[in-house]
Amino acid sequence: MRFAPIILAGVVLSTAACAPSTQGAGATNDRAEAAARCFRIDDIRNFRAANMTDLYVRTSRDKVYQITTTGGCWDMDNALALSITPTLGGSSNVCLNDVVNVVVPGGMPGSGRCRGTVMKSLTAEEIAALPSRSRP
Repeated sequence: MRFAPIILAGVVLSTAACAPSTQGAGATNDRAEAAARCFRIDDIRNFRAANMTDLYVRTSRDKVYQITTTGGCWDMDNALALSITPTLGGSSNVCLNDVVNVVVPGGMPGSGRCRGTVMKSLTAEEIAALPSRSRP
């Protein structure tokens, strides 16, 4: 009867292996949340400026982020192109609350350069609620 404890332990372990695990689902949600909080600057596919301070960018993953600039970037709402770069580090990843440089080419020298903060990742409902001229 030495084998009875070993067999019992095997049955308990095999039953535990079939139990649902919430850790895997939580890890997947954490990765999805982290992906929604950050984007690569190279992944920006479109942008629209609602005014001189509010900029919306759409990434290749179809996420829309709001960047609020300080001091107002002149002609940002009429720009056909712009450049966004992180202010710190050499990474091209930008996350919520990061400060970025926004450069609008053309116009008067120095007037199209400002700083902005990545404020939030918009939900599908928030994107739909944007005026069509502000939606990237």
